[in-house]
Parts: sequence; C-alpha cells; structure tokens
Amino acid sequence: MKRSLLRLSIPFRQPFATATGVVAARDLLLLRIEDGDGVAGYGEAAPFEPYDGVPLDRVAHALVEDGKDNGGAPPQAHAAEEMARLDLTARRADRPLGEPGAEAIAVNRTLPAGPPEEVAAAALRGARAGYSCFKLKVGLPDDAERVAAVRAAIGPWPALRLDANGAWSVEEAVATLPALAEHDIELVEQPCRTLPELAHVRRTLGVPVAADESVASVADVEAAARAEACDAVNVKLAAAGGFTAARETVRAAMAHGLEPYLSSTLDGPWGIAAALQLAASEDVSLACGLATLELFDAELADALPRPAVGLLAVPEGPGLGVVVDENALAEVLVEELE
Repeated sequence: MKRSLLRLSIPFRQPFATATGVVAARDLLLLRIEDGDGVAGYGEAAPFEPYDGVPLDRVAHALVEDGKDNGGAPPQAHAAEEMARLDLTARRADRPLGEPGAEAIAVNRTLPAGPPEEVAAAALRGARAGYSCFKLKVGLPDDAERVAAVRAAIGPWPALRLDANGAWSVEEAVATLPALAEHDIELVEQPCRTLPELAHVRRTLGVPVAADESVASVADVEAAARAEACDAVNVKLAAAGGFTAARETVRAAMAHGLEPYLSSTLDGPWGIAAALQLAASEDVSLACGLATLELFDAELADALPRPAVGLLAVPEGPGLGVVVDENALAEVLVEELE
C-alpha cells in the first residue's frame, strides 16, 4: 500500500473570528493511500489548535511515524486513517462510503464574530440565499448588538443559534444569555466549558443548550445525559476519531433523547463529504454546520456543490464522492510530509 501525506493551507475569504481568536487560513492534512491496482482513498485530518488544543504537527507525526495502530495518536489521526481506508474500499466497490439516505441535508449558515453591521449584512445575504438556520459566534463584549442586528436582518422565521465555544464562565453565561435569548434563540452551543457548567446554565435559564467541545464520544454523551447538561449534541468526525466513532456517538445521542447534528471545524471537502454521508444515513434532522467550504478563497472550495436554499447535496460516491483537480490541490499545498 502506497501512502502520501500532504500539508495544506486554505486561505479564508475574510479572516475568521471567534471568541478564541482570528485565523486567516485553515491548515489541514490529507492522507492518500493507494492499492496495487492504482485505486486511491483519501482521509482528512483536521485538528484546529485554537479550538481543540491539538497541534497539526502532533497529528502529522502520528500519521508519518506512529501509524494507525498507535492508541496514543490524536483522534484526528485516527479519523484520517479510517476515512482513507473507507474511501478506498467504497471506491473499489463503486458505492458511497455511507449507507443510502437523504439526498440533501439542511445546513446552517455560520456567521463569525465581527462588527454587528458587517455580520448582519452577511446574515441578510444568507437569508436571501434561502438559509433557514444561522449560527452566530458569540463571547465578545458586543454580543447584544450583534445578535440583535442579525435577528433584525434575517427576520422572525429562520432559526438562530449562538455558539460561545465555551468562552463564558457560568456567571457570565447566566448574566448574558437572558438578553440574547429575547431574540428567539433556537439553542446556545457550548456556553461554558464543562458538562456540570452546561447543566447549571440549562437548569437556571431554561435556554436550550447544545454540547460541542465537551462531547466527543459515546461515553461523553452518556455523561451529558446523566448530568442533564444539554438538549442537543454537536458531533464532529475529527474530534470523535472518524466516521465509525461519530456514527456511534450520533446513535448514542438519539438513544438518550438528545438531538444530534453534525458540524465541521472548518474542515476541507473530504471531511465535509464524510459528515454529509453520515448525516444522511443516520437521518439527522437538525440543521448541520457543514456549509463552511464557501468561507474559503481557493478552488478547493468548489470540490463539492455549494448549498442551495439552505440544503447541501449528499455526495453519491464512489467513496467520499470528492474529486479534486490537481491544480486546485497544488494551489493550497504547503509540503509533502510522507
């Protein structure tokens, strides 16, 4: 089996701002494995150190030096290894990686933190494009103005989610959220860092809460259910450790009465494709956070069709259903590591 590992850096159209900082480009790893017949499978490793604390170099080392059998490898390395193997197997069988399901998945429009008038203008463009769900980054001093501006821009009907990325203490969340919730909030994602803190916020305010960073596995879902910490669970393939682990996490959430949805951490097209196929095969009904490729300023962003009226088409395969032009890959290639 021939292997290669590429380091990619995909620039954003505009610097992407959250409560944890601002990034100008998304660095990813792309694993390619090829069998003796020349059939290739691709797997994406998408650590995001400002979000998950996992350095890209650590994941690269695991993929180059340690290999898939090292139990100490970060989950993003496991995700890339499994994705590449599943993609290769499905390509050889001329079928999609996931089981057949919905032809398209409802997706939210992600709005970065920024000046209220700029974010509201982006929201208005999304509403005119047909999005029925928006996720707005919060956790900054001007949250109240930004949330009000976005709600005024999109009108009363579309769902509006808030995502604090764990930026608030319990006291800050309890003090801040009531005023924001007046703007008809569908849910607030990860207002605080830990499950006990989420449970306190949920119990105190009665605002629907989604767990994100604090839930990455079946065990985490079970802990969240016991603590009554959330109403929904945001599942990410990279954090879960791959397609199979993410599917088990989605099923565990459903079994415990928690609504699952899938999101990317600003993933590339391979991670988005895998998540779309998983959401389709598991009949996920909440809008998923997978419409993020359009944030990139690179040809690679067009490897999958763009959302239409708030829906993303599910790739039909073979495998992940992602075909990337060599020129598009060369545009964002930093170096070949293996």
